[in-house]
Amino acid sequence: MSLRYEFDYLCSDVISHNARVFAHSIAVVCGEERLTWRELDIRTNQVANAIRALGFDKGDKIALFMPNSLALFELFWGVVKAGCVVVCLNTMLEGSALARITNSSDARAMFAGGSSRTLVDEVRDRLEGIAPEHFYSVDSPGDGWNSAQTLFDAAPSTPPQVTILPSDSMTIIYSSGTTGVPKGIEHTHFGRLNYPHGFAMGLAINRYSVAVCATPIYASGTWITMFPTMYRGGTVVLLPQYSPEAFIDAVRRERGTHSFLVPTQYIGLLQQPLQNYDLGSLKALVTAGQSLLPATYAALLRAFPHAGIYEVYGMTEGFSTLAIPEDVARGKTGSVGKPSFLDDVRIIDEQGRELPPGETGEIVAYGPGMMKGYYNRPDMTEAATWISPAGRTYMRSGDLGQMDEDGFLYVNGRLKDMIKSGGINIYAADLEQVVIEHPAVHEVAVIGVPHEKWSETPVAVVLLKPGASAEPDVLMRWVNQRLSKYQRLSLLLIRDELPRAIYGKVQKQALREQVLALLGSGAAEKVEPQ
Repeated sequence: MSLRYEFDYLCSDVISHNARVFAHSIAVVCGEERLTWRELDIRTNQVANAIRALGFDKGDKIALFMPNSLALFELFWGVVKAGCVVVCLNTMLEGSALARITNSSDARAMFAGGSSRTLVDEVRDRLEGIAPEHFYSVDSPGDGWNSAQTLFDAAPSTPPQVTILPSDSMTIIYSSGTTGVPKGIEHTHFGRLNYPHGFAMGLAINRYSVAVCATPIYASGTWITMFPTMYRGGTVVLLPQYSPEAFIDAVRRERGTHSFLVPTQYIGLLQQPLQNYDLGSLKALVTAGQSLLPATYAALLRAFPHAGIYEVYGMTEGFSTLAIPEDVARGKTGSVGKPSFLDDVRIIDEQGRELPPGETGEIVAYGPGMMKGYYNRPDMTEAATWISPAGRTYMRSGDLGQMDEDGFLYVNGRLKDMIKSGGINIYAADLEQVVIEHPAVHEVAVIGVPHEKWSETPVAVVLLKPGASAEPDVLMRWVNQRLSKYQRLSLLLIRDELPRAIYGKVQKQALREQVLALLGSGAAEKVEPQ
């Protein structure tokens, strides 16, 4: 008989492995609740066995709709151990979008808790694939909800007897879905390994790392620090709800070392009196979703002198680049770094031809973390695919960027955010970097609106810093004096808020619709760039 390896390296294996190796170390914390690795293994085994006892088999879809909590963490990994597919839903969804996405995923059961149950009840009769007996509450049962806790407590804690293969589906993540046709991003167990492979090395995560998760479990950015920390046997700290105060408290209390936040969260965090708190345990601050503006980057360096700033660019669909502090020290300011573990990034033009370094085009990528495709939407998968001359399939990002001679990637923004004015391409990100330099500006989003003469013209929507004041016309003149003539703003609006998508990212399409509604038909055509 010879030794053989059965690829016990999947997401379903890591908790049971750590229960043996790190049995009494803390695996997960949420508020005052905490579980060791051994306790987490027992709880997730019970969840998995309960799911199997309900008649759900490998590949069945289970919907989870609740905010961050220990119950959600146990459920997520228990469903994975059962061999079922997790459909972890954005708690910001409204009723019609919730029904549309749940039906699109073919979910056969729904687990919810707290206020999210009320929203499910509003659309329960529209959830086509879920039988009445398969609605489960993680807190108080009743009113058509079975007790998930009672179900799990009665289940055996022995490991579930399920054989899971690397090619088996693990999650379906809906990155938006608030409007239009839902796009379910289907990942395999093997594809999810891209997180511990790539980011554990890039962020120097080890068995003593403590990842403070300030964004929801369903968000891919959360996985950048959460999943590598799990694989290395560290501690995951979940925030039930993000606020700057809750984040600071969690870092101080748990001695957090790594965290992922989006730029909007960092901007709010920087408004706090950070010098009054001991946050010296932080070693890595990670961001993605939108590029950090230079002013925000510099402020973070001042506020957290002992923590490196790491910027991730990528897609939930499964590729990423990582910019590390050493890149900036070597003059690569503004770059989103180099491709992560075995990822391959190329730049193509509108005809699908690969472009050389220095030329701007669409970013396409290939890598081990790629999705299987958009669930049940082969048409969307095909539309998002570029085939190289060698026959390899790459994912189209929809983003504009360029590579330099050293292989560093620079992102210019979304293709649909590029403003074509007078036959010249204007990149919204370039304008936003100028606007944010004004001392009164807290945040800015630049969009293009139709213009009779120029085809499109740029408009900036600004949030001011607390206590700051500025006149729109005066601020716009300040900005336009610092722009090339073809880049100049036609209009600048000051508002109290911006439309947000997942964890605070600005929804530019929604913003564009708001601005057009405000201007009225043809209103922008009356304003010429100054």
